[in-house]
Amino acid sequence: MIQDFLKHPSNIAQSAGEYLSQLAGSEKTKRTHEDILFLFVQSLCGDSSAVIELESGEFVLEHNWEVYYGEAISSFIDWWIPRKVMGSATLQSDAPGIMRKWIKWCYKENYFDKEHYDEYISAVPVNKKKEVQRLNKVEKLLYELHSPQLGSLLPGKVQGNIIPITRQRNKAPQRVVEGYMRVAKFDNTNCYLENDDGVQMGPVRLSKPIVDLLRIGDVMDVLIGKFGETWKVLESGDVIDQDSYY
Repeated sequence: MIQDFLKHPSNIAQSAGEYLSQLAGSEKTKRTHEDILFLFVQSLCGDSSAVIELESGEFVLEHNWEVYYGEAISSFIDWWIPRKVMGSATLQSDAPGIMRKWIKWCYKENYFDKEHYDEYISAVPVNKKKEVQRLNKVEKLLYELHSPQLGSLLPGKVQGNIIPITRQRNKAPQRVVEGYMRVAKFDNTNCYLENDDGVQMGPVRLSKPIVDLLRIGDVMDVLIGKFGETWKVLESGDVIDQDSYY
């Protein structure tokens, strides 16, 4: 993959290739570093003003380090990876540490000055690994909430410390809403969700383990249905922190 960096005239891609060529460690470690740096360059290529077109028709990165500020680092980790990469939890968890090491190496090798170094290094999120693990746990528990394993449907059976909430038998929901919704507030083991228009829906039935992990502002991709005075989660997808969404 190092060869992929050489086609870019940018010194960002050049520094990535040189960093990877001197990197020690297991093949797994090297591959993870390659993946993160490759994706970072790809994220910058999304800006049409930052690229040039080769004779082959391929667009490559032209902008150098000095063009960018810290936002390029933070938005890559917090916004670009979770939105653009399928199954991105591990990459998002590993990205801060890898980006921090690469930035330090680049500064040592004089790719940018101290001012840029301070800008970039301060933009790398801290405690991201724990945050990603928390959100992954919420995703898993939400899935168990609406799609429990067969054994958990037995009377009195609890699956994964979750009492499954299933659709009411032979009764369709009065209303269905889907999309990304922000956790607005909690009410015991329920929550209220807010859509992009600021409209709140709730109470949405959850469970104590889920409520204990969720935070105000977390954003979940869900399909919820209204049954009587309460809502239930019928389907669920990603759960991300608000910095990754807004």
